[in-house]
Amino acid sequence: MVYLEKIKIKGKEYYKLVHAERKNSKVTHRSMYLGRILPSNKRLEQLKKEFLREIRDGRFKYLAQNDIEKIESKRKIYNQKIKKITKTEREKNLKEFIIRFTYDSNKLAGVKASLRQTYLILKEEIIPENIKDTKTIKEIENHERGVIAITEYKGPLNIRFIKKLHKILLSGVDDSIAGKLRSELKRDVKLAGTTHMPPKWHQLDRELNNFFRWYKSECRRLYVLELAALIHLKLITMQPFVDGNSRLSRLLMNWVFWKRDYPMVDIPVEDLENYYDALDKYQIEKKEKPFVDYIKKRYLEEKI
Repeated sequence: MVYLEKIKIKGKEYYKLVHAERKNSKVTHRSMYLGRILPSNKRLEQLKKEFLREIRDGRFKYLAQNDIEKIESKRKIYNQKIKKITKTEREKNLKEFIIRFTYDSNKLAGVKASLRQTYLILKEEIIPENIKDTKTIKEIENHERGVIAITEYKGPLNIRFIKKLHKILLSGVDDSIAGKLRSELKRDVKLAGTTHMPPKWHQLDRELNNFFRWYKSECRRLYVLELAALIHLKLITMQPFVDGNSRLSRLLMNWVFWKRDYPMVDIPVEDLENYYDALDKYQIEKKEKPFVDYIKKRYLEEKI
């Protein structure tokens, strides 16, 4: 049975389709997120049919049913925990995640700052004496602003949002490239440690158009973790900007999780080799599943 459900999140109403199925004594639920605007009756009936067809034919592109059950179980525990704590506690938990996520994401991008230094800058608002480079401080502060931006943004995934997020990350670090695509700057990039070659600057606009066509086609069809992982994968592979692409792609992945009320995911610097191995499987061998599996593993291991 498929039914329409209206939910309230942070005082705002959203709609989703829910499919309930009883297996023995257990009832399982699957949902399709619709957003804040209720579709027309005609469109709603079409979405219901598509939803049922996806369930019948196998909705999930790369994940097995037991993967989904584990992911949804963690999401349920996460949301139950969020409901039980105060606004102050939620803000504290988010701040703690931001500190670790900022440290790891910046470290993966080559920013030289320790976890303690990141903590002092973001939590205590103290500039460590042993950090002499003001750009390092700015990169740490900017990444926090980027995380806050994805938690506040209510619009669609489009080039305007992506450029705005990139500008947040690079403002005061390198204003000459902040928020500007490689195609605008007419610049190519090379990646160290891999044979992958990102598209040339004159090919980039076409690749971005293909990306947004893919997103428009798949954003309602793909399961949330698959969608988040593939957005990350496709953008970091494309390298739309001269610098900051890895941090940007991880932020956009977590924007998908946050928007759908799933816990956000950190990629620890200690797991760098596995992360790059999963990227290589796509960038060199064109295999998406290993990266989706990698993000699934990180999601299930994330503390909440």
